Amino acid sequence: MFIGVMYGLGACALWGMTYLLPVLLPQYDSLYIAISRALIMGLVSVVLVALFLDKFRQLKKEDWIFSVKLTLIGNLIQAWFLMMSVQYAGVPVAGICFGAVPVLVALISNERARRNGKPFVHLKKLIVPLLCIFVGFVMVNMTELQEFLSQEGNSSGTFFFGLLCGVISTLMWTWYPIRNADWLLDHPKVNPTIWTCAQCVVLFPISAILYLIVWGFDPSMPNLLGPTPVKYVLLMLFAGICCSWLATALWNMCSAKLPTALVGQLLVFETIFSVLYAHIQRLQWPTTTLAIGFVLLIAGISVALRIFSKIEAR
Repeated sequence: MFIGVMYGLGACALWGMTYLLPVLLPQYDSLYIAISRALIMGLVSVVLVALFLDKFRQLKKEDWIFSVKLTLIGNLIQAWFLMMSVQYAGVPVAGICFGAVPVLVALISNERARRNGKPFVHLKKLIVPLLCIFVGFVMVNMTELQEFLSQEGNSSGTFFFGLLCGVISTLMWTWYPIRNADWLLDHPKVNPTIWTCAQCVVLFPISAILYLIVWGFDPSMPNLLGPTPVKYVLLMLFAGICCSWLATALWNMCSAKLPTALVGQLLVFETIFSVLYAHIQRLQWPTTTLAIGFVLLIAGISVALRIFSKIEAR
């Protein structure tokens, strides 16, 4: 279990960095950022598939079709809505929306395990850790939310559009880890890295075509790589390779080793890391409210880990 948790923490640490991309690239629309991340992610997978083609022959046609469905929803469309949420409503709103993901994934996965006759945790045992996680999320993001709303130029219409994007992104990110874990647990002989490449390889042609179409109809982008091409390319390479492909590979390794209900709760660390990175980028110390929120989040996860470790030991 410890190794699986470490994989999950590594994935969340890398995913948390993506929240800074709209802040570091304010001249670029969120759609360009989402597509470029997916493009690099897909390119890495294309290279690996070409180098290790024999290892991918174990995947059947229906596996490839399902991988395309997963990656379009979980890695492209979800990322676009997340970037729009950050761009129009700020990092804290996106973080608060994501606060529902661990709770939803834990409850849905636990109920599915109960119905399928698999080991599960009684709901009353999960109430306290899940409540700690949700309240912690709100406290972690409350200060930044108030600061964002107080800034000039942030209209209510823009804010609620960003909030809507955050909700849509959250629903997609709730669906993705559950269905992804289902496939990995049903195919224990398939290496999670192989499954990562299978998911991402389709992103390369789709993203390349989408980027050219969006750029072709966007008069505000006279150059293919925008106003700061070097900065943009370097950040997208880092985001695509480390924050996308590597993070997804680590998450798949985590999903293959841990119960889905527990895997979902580890997503809280994505927000913890994103808020920490935001404070580091602004050279600010965390507030008391933020610190208390972190304590609640970590306490909730710690209790959940103990509960699920007892179930696994049976």
